[in-house]
Formats: sequence, structure tokens, C-alpha cells
Amino acid sequence: MPRIARVCAINYPHHITQRGNNRETVFFDDEDRKFYLRILSKYSDEWDFEIWAYCLMTNHVHILAVPRKEESLAKGIGITNLVYTQYFNRRYDRSGRLWQNRFFSTIIEREPYLWAVARYIERNPVRVDIVKKAEDYHWSSAKAHVLRAKDNILSGASWLNESEMNAYHNFLRKEDNEIDNFIRKITSTGRPLGREEFIKNIGRIIDRAIFTKGVGRPKKSRMVKK
Repeated sequence: MPRIARVCAINYPHHITQRGNNRETVFFDDEDRKFYLRILSKYSDEWDFEIWAYCLMTNHVHILAVPRKEESLAKGIGITNLVYTQYFNRRYDRSGRLWQNRFFSTIIEREPYLWAVARYIERNPVRVDIVKKAEDYHWSSAKAHVLRAKDNILSGASWLNESEMNAYHNFLRKEDNEIDNFIRKITSTGRPLGREEFIKNIGRIIDRAIFTKGVGRPKKSRMVKK
């Protein structure tokens, strides 16, 4: 399925993915990761978008973000990647492109998909056997969502209530390859992740028809929090 032009809807959660060019390493050590998170936090404030979840892997980044303005993500993520590229090229005495094209971005319907996308993001290190438990990985939001650890990157107004944290912890432990593959497929196209009526509504909001033919969905019961 071809990738569509980027779609952005104010006040809706978006799953953002950015990979290194040719899937090459973009974070060699903790100093790199610290710098990236520092500027991500800075530009999320300047360009007015909230960060609800994130995970930094060796050669790519996942972010769950909510834009408060139409240009929030294009400008905020764009300048974050630009400034990080400048830092990276200086530090490693290199030049040229660091990231693979423009970042992927998909609008998320909160029910029933938000928890599934957050889990997909935070289980990345588990899927590749870096850690056994998502909350043991230092460079993601899982520790904040499971252990209530302080995380200055995340928005103060979290999507996850205190009363839901135990339920989310249990949900985070469960692997579901079918749902993960579905999320990965949709994210690569740029189309919204949601039910038919939600997608039609997003189309009305942004004044653009968004076609969903050929996109199969796992059963709703497997997406929701349990």
C-alpha cells in the first residue's frame, strides 16, 4: 500500500517513527540518546506538542505525540532531527544525511488502539531481546508508565491515569504479533489507525479523502485494555 502525504490532526495522538538512513545507527552511546531527548523536549515545548510515549533504539525512534497546532509535528520533529543531525555529524566527523527521508506519522484512534500503540512502542527493546521487561529499558517511557518513575520528557497530563497503571503493566507484558504487524503496516502508509467512521471523520477534519481498502484489522477485542 503506497504511503500518503503526511496527515496531521490537532489534539489527536500520532505514532511517529524515524529511522536512520539505510537503517544505520543513529545512537552510538548514552550521550547521543541524552542529547536527542534533551532537544526533543525543548522543541516539543517550543512547537506545542505533547509526548505520551517514546522509545529510542539503536537505529530508529518511536514517539507517541499529540500536536496542539497544525504545524507542531512537522516543525517540532523536523527541527529536532535537523539539530540532532548537526550534533551527530560534528561529533563523529561525518557529513550528509543521517535520517531516512521524512518521518512516518499515523493518527491514532484512542479507543481501541491507543494502548496497543503505546505497547508496540515500549516493547521494542523486548522484541529484539535487549531486555526481558519493557520497564527495564532506560531509553523509553515504559519505566514511567509501569514504575511511576519521573520522566521529564513526558507530558504532565498523561493519557494513563494512576488507577490504570497496573492494568497497563499487565497489558504491556503480553506480546501480540498480529497487532504489532498491523500497527507497523499502517504506520508505514501514513494512514490513520482507527475504525472506518474515525477515518472518515479525520478525512472531514483535514478536508481530504483517506482510503482504507485492503487494510485488514485484528479483532477489536484484542486491541483494548484488559
